[in-house]
Amino acid sequence: MSTPKEQQPVHYDPQTLLNSQPVIFTIIDPASHKAVFQNKTSISKFGNISNQTCYEKLLGRSTPCPFCKMPEAVQTGTITTNEVPLPNDEHLLIQWSKAETIDGRIHVVEVITDITELKRQQMRTELLNKQLEETNRELLFANQQLQDRSTRDGLTGLYNHSHFQETLVMMMVQAQRTETPLSLLFVDIDHFKTINDTYGHAAGDQVLREMGWLLDSHQPIVRAQRGGRPSDVAARYGGEEFAVVLANATVDGAVTVAERLRHRVTTLMLLPELATIISPQFSLTCSIGIATFPLHASCPSDLIAAADAAVYTAKKSGRNCVRVFNPEQTSQAISAR
Repeated sequence: MSTPKEQQPVHYDPQTLLNSQPVIFTIIDPASHKAVFQNKTSISKFGNISNQTCYEKLLGRSTPCPFCKMPEAVQTGTITTNEVPLPNDEHLLIQWSKAETIDGRIHVVEVITDITELKRQQMRTELLNKQLEETNRELLFANQQLQDRSTRDGLTGLYNHSHFQETLVMMMVQAQRTETPLSLLFVDIDHFKTINDTYGHAAGDQVLREMGWLLDSHQPIVRAQRGGRPSDVAARYGGEEFAVVLANATVDGAVTVAERLRHRVTTLMLLPELATIISPQFSLTCSIGIATFPLHASCPSDLIAAADAAVYTAKKSGRNCVRVFNPEQTSQAISAR
């Protein structure tokens, strides 16, 4: 039985190996910056630059390139790297490594990889990401607008009736949990039908808009002027009637806010937007009813009924006034309606 012959070692010509590589391979004398060897890929890309300085031949410079890290590679003996954008919109990844010849001379191996397509792909990806971010922002804005439309009154910008009901329930639950008071103001514009009948519905709508501006406690520019608080929630309850929920407000505190609000309503006539209804015979006023949890009610529906009865009492008392719910007047107010 014959034994296999011992495998002979394989020898390659280094130059043949370098010429077979798709990357640009150049050997440079660091002292002169002249090329002493190029593989075929390098010659194909840059032409024959033997015995010519790389910076003068490739970039037309009279001094070494600012991005060159060849001196660092020689000094440290480690591979240095840099990405280089070219004027023709190409991008190259250049690596320098120290190489010592058999006779002790120091050369530098410069390996260049064309990363132009990779960079272009990265730029396309970044552009797509920016477009996606912009689209997401637009979607968030659109969703917020849809959310606002579902919870806001289109004329006044205040919360609508249904959102007020939901908010009142949540705020009362919080008040019960923290054992703090919660007050509800019902604000009714006096003689609103007269405004519509005398000056037209457009004037009436403008009055409602200005009431919305006055009651919206989420406008920081005017918040200090009208005494609103960030925790207050205002809503258009229906028609010319508005509701304001005051968190952690006692009866006395609610009365203070209501009186300030009642006075502010009388100053709305000074706005240029309401100039069409200025008349010596007409003044803009409101009636306000107040009910407070837990003093007057223990659930949202009872609190609404109490505030509604209180504003009715204010109307019966001559309008342009503030009244706090009186349990003794509840049955009388309901039967009178």
